[in-house]
Amino acid sequence: MTATPDLFAWAIVIALTLEVLRRAPAAIRNPRGRTLWLVFFALDVSMAQKIQGVGDFLHHVTGWDDIATLVKHLLGVAAVAGLLRWVTSVVPGREDGRREPRYRRAISSRPRRIVTWAAVAVIFFTFWQSQRRQGSAEDGDFIFVQAGHFWGSLHLLLFYAYLVFGLLCASMMCAAAAREPSSGGAFKYGMQVLSLGCVVGSLYGFVRSGYLIARLFEKPFLGGEVFVDVASNFCLAGCILLVLGGANAPKWERLEQRVKAHGAVNDLWPMWNRLTSAVPTVIYEDADTKPRQHKLPTPLAPLAGRLHDFWNWKRLDVRLSRRITEICDVSMHLSPYVPPHLHERAGTVVQDLGLPRHTVPAYLLRTAMKRKAAGEPPFAERPDAAILVADKDLFGTTATFLPVGKAMSDNDLMNRLDRSIKAGVNA
Repeated sequence: MTATPDLFAWAIVIALTLEVLRRAPAAIRNPRGRTLWLVFFALDVSMAQKIQGVGDFLHHVTGWDDIATLVKHLLGVAAVAGLLRWVTSVVPGREDGRREPRYRRAISSRPRRIVTWAAVAVIFFTFWQSQRRQGSAEDGDFIFVQAGHFWGSLHLLLFYAYLVFGLLCASMMCAAAAREPSSGGAFKYGMQVLSLGCVVGSLYGFVRSGYLIARLFEKPFLGGEVFVDVASNFCLAGCILLVLGGANAPKWERLEQRVKAHGAVNDLWPMWNRLTSAVPTVIYEDADTKPRQHKLPTPLAPLAGRLHDFWNWKRLDVRLSRRITEICDVSMHLSPYVPPHLHERAGTVVQDLGLPRHTVPAYLLRTAMKRKAAGEPPFAERPDAAILVADKDLFGTTATFLPVGKAMSDNDLMNRLDRSIKAGVNA
């Protein structure tokens, strides 16, 4: 075996091993996640048989020629059977009373077990009738040794037939689940990627089966052994990587949400820092808030608080919700410092000047902070409308608040609006 196939096998094995290790704790705690873990474990051990060192070790221990190939095929059958079991448990059946499709009935629990054990028995029996490579030498792929040999070709064709049928059934089930109206988000995209991965995996079986059949009838097959080797390896790698990606779609969605929440927490920091400096009593006290600037009365306090937010990836959803709540609480505390009817006047002037609507709450907050900092008393009559209102959607609220915070920091814009409002009042 050359270094190139070994390198290819090592790359796949490393990816599968990392996935197996990552899923191991959840598989121990939760039986529902155990099936998919077993699928990746079987794939991992099966792909490890393509590494020459593993084959040499098994031959040395057992003394059987090509034992690594038999182990690879049996574990490949186990991986496909496990994938079918997982798909049937994850993909919901029809709820409208109609009969399930034939392919789903064919891979339901009892037929799947019968066919799988029958396939294992036949594949195991035909393996001993195939042509065997002597010792631990691996001169080329096992398929090329069996080309033109009836029993060896039958062994491989039965294995590829089970592989193709199982993967196509799994692909159809995943595609049907992705088309359901109730499907969405990570589940929908994961099912689509899994469906594509199963199709690519079935092409592996089609290519190699076509080569074996052509050689049995002594016919040429496309690009010969080179094409079969390159195409089958490409399909095998594509199948495994796509199945890994589809199965991990929820994880990627959660990671995306974490990155998004981390960005929102940091983007809101300048606005939060400015508002809570005016009303520091609204800040909740806990382990996450200790490094904030009101606890560090030094010139470097704002920088320390900003760095704390940047490096802290814990409880992002809680921190984002709290940050929005604190901003809204500040606006409620500042609301009595807003002159009566200023909200309406600011809205009219903003409209006349052609400024965006978020300029109004920015101006009101800035005016209230100035009056409070100057020690002026609050008004008895409060504004007709709240300055800032949070939505249930944290990211939507963040998108609404960010322009307000930016407008508050725009001195030229605020001074222009202030002059226009005062000129309107004096007129």
